[in-house]
Amino acid sequence: MVYLQNFSLVGYQVGAIFTINGEVVGMDAFGRPETFSKVFTKLVQSYALDAIDWIDGNKGEELSGDDVANFKKGIFSCKMETRDSVGLGTDCRLESDKLTGFALALDGKIVHMSVFARVAGVQGRAQTSRMARYSRRNRNRMH
Repeated sequence: MVYLQNFSLVGYQVGAIFTINGEVVGMDAFGRPETFSKVFTKLVQSYALDAIDWIDGNKGEELSGDDVANFKKGIFSCKMETRDSVGLGTDCRLESDKLTGFALALDGKIVHMSVFARVAGVQGRAQTSRMARYSRRNRNRMH
């Protein structure tokens, strides 16, 4: 896909924050750069599918560093519930009025974390692709 050429990994990157129309909509992070590099393209594709459907002019330039910082701060204010994972580790569920997400921890370290903004107007859209869209992954985490 052509849009993928505009995204590339940086150094020992372990995660990314994604935006659509100038709004932070989600983030994914992994415990190791090797793991993130294996799923990077699929993550970009999943967010891009919704970005293509939801495009609203050129709002990407409106995003500020404060928006990203506030999203990250919001993660720490989430209510967290933990329980034993089906496999190894601990399953953590994150919830607030603005965010929802999950994390898998093993031996006190985060293996994978996904957090999604509760963005008005993006829930419940039909899936038109076999690839899991960001909005579809988000909806699955809200139950």
